[in-house]
Amino acid sequence: METAVQKGADLVLIQEPRGETEKDSTRSHPSFRFIRGKEGEAAKCWVAINRESQCLVTELKDLTRDCTNYAQALEVKPPSGASIIIVNVYDRGRQGGSGERLAQRANWEVITRHSQVIIAGDMNAHSQMWNGRATSRRNAPFWENLISDHSLVVWNSEEVTRVGSDNHSIIDLTLSSPGVELNWSIDSEEATGSDHEVIMWEILGGTPNSRDSSREVTGWDISGWSGAGKSEEEQKAAREKEVAAQQCFLRSGKETSALDDTSSAEQVEEAAVALREAMVGTLNSHARAKRWCSRSKPWWTEELVELRKQLGRARRRPAGIGRARDARRNLRRAIRKAKKECWNKFLQEAKGREVWTAANHTALRLDRTGQALVDGEGNIAESQEEREAAILKGYFPKGPPGTYEPSAGGRAFERVDVHLVSYLLAKAANTAAPDDDRISAVILKVFWEWDRQRITQLV
Repeated sequence: METAVQKGADLVLIQEPRGETEKDSTRSHPSFRFIRGKEGEAAKCWVAINRESQCLVTELKDLTRDCTNYAQALEVKPPSGASIIIVNVYDRGRQGGSGERLAQRANWEVITRHSQVIIAGDMNAHSQMWNGRATSRRNAPFWENLISDHSLVVWNSEEVTRVGSDNHSIIDLTLSSPGVELNWSIDSEEATGSDHEVIMWEILGGTPNSRDSSREVTGWDISGWSGAGKSEEEQKAAREKEVAAQQCFLRSGKETSALDDTSSAEQVEEAAVALREAMVGTLNSHARAKRWCSRSKPWWTEELVELRKQLGRARRRPAGIGRARDARRNLRRAIRKAKKECWNKFLQEAKGREVWTAANHTALRLDRTGQALVDGEGNIAESQEEREAAILKGYFPKGPPGTYEPSAGGRAFERVDVHLVSYLLAKAANTAAPDDDRISAVILKVFWEWDRQRITQLV
C-alpha cells in the first residue's frame, strides 16, 4: 500500500490479502478505504480506494453475486469522461461438487458488453496465448475463449508476474476491451511480501492501436528449439519444433540453383535474396517474433532472471527477512549495472537518428536554464538537426579518410571454404547486434548447421 501511495494510485486491486493475524498493510491503511467481501466470506478480492481520488467508485454486486469474493466488479467514473468497468479477479477457488471455478461464474456476458472494460488479477492460468514460453496449458480455456470471443486486448509484456518459479510464469493478466488504452508496466524494483510482482497501469483513453508500440519485428526467439535444461518431455517437444523448422528451411533451398565461378552478379544477388527470404520465412513460421514497445527492457538479462528467482525464494522462506534483504540488494545492484552497460552499448552502436530513440524510453526533463548545446568548435546548436550533428561529431567521430580502392578481379575468394566460414561464425558473439535483416548470430549459427554449402557459396 505504501507503494500505491508513492505512485499516487487511485485504486489498488488486491488478491488474497493476508489473514487478520498477519502483519500486512493490505488489510487497512489510513490513505485508503476498502471494498471487501461479505461478512464471513474468505478474503480473496479486495479493492482499496485512495481517499484523495476524484473518481466515483461503485461496486456492481449483481455481476459477481455467485463468486463468493473471488471476483469484484466496479464502475469507476472519472472526473471527466465515460465510466469504465473494472473487474478484480482471483481465479483459484472451486465450487464443491461441480469443480467450477468461482471467479468464472461472474456475469461475463453483461460485463463484456460495456464499451470500456478492464479485467485484472491473478488468473492462475498458463497459456501460450499470453506467454510464448509457457510449457504447459492449465486453467486456460475459459480465459482464452473470453479473450477471443470478445476481442479483448492482453496488455502483459513478456515479463514474468510471479517470481521464484523455475518456469517463466505469467499468470497475473491485465485485459481490456478494444476501446481502452493503458500505460502498463511491472515495477520489479518495488519489493513486497508476495511472490507476485507489483503491476501498474494507467488509463490513457484512445485505442490500443495508438499505443507506443512497434509492429515491426526486431528479431526472433528460437529458445523453443533448444532442449537444454528442460525435462524429457520438453526436450522432445523442442526437438520436434527444431525438425519442423529445419525441414521448412531446406525445402526452400531446393528451388535455388547452385552458384559457381561462372555465376553472374545478378544470380548471386538472387541467391542472397532467396536465402534471406528462406531464413525469415522459417523464423516467422516456427519462431516467436520479438517487438519493441515503450515497456520493453533491453537491459534485462538472464542473470537478472535468476536473481529475481532467488529473491522470490527468499521471500517465501520463514524468518527469511535477512536473506530477502540481501537478495533484493543484489538484484538492485545488478539492475543498475545492466542499465549502465546497456546505455554504453547503445551509445557505441547507435547510428544516425537512432541516438534520439532513447527519448521514447525516458521521462521528459526540461532544462529550465535554457542552456544551449555547444559543439567542440564553440558553435551553438539550437535546432534538432544541429544538436544531432553536434552529438554525432563529438561522440561518434569519423575515421580518417582512406585512399584504398579495391582492384578488379582477384582470386582471394577461392580461399573461402566451409572451414573458414565455420571458424568465423564460431568466433562471432551470440549477443552481437544483428544487421538490418534482424537475424542474430545465434540464429545464423543454427541455419549454418542445416545448410553449410548454401551459406558458404555466398560469402
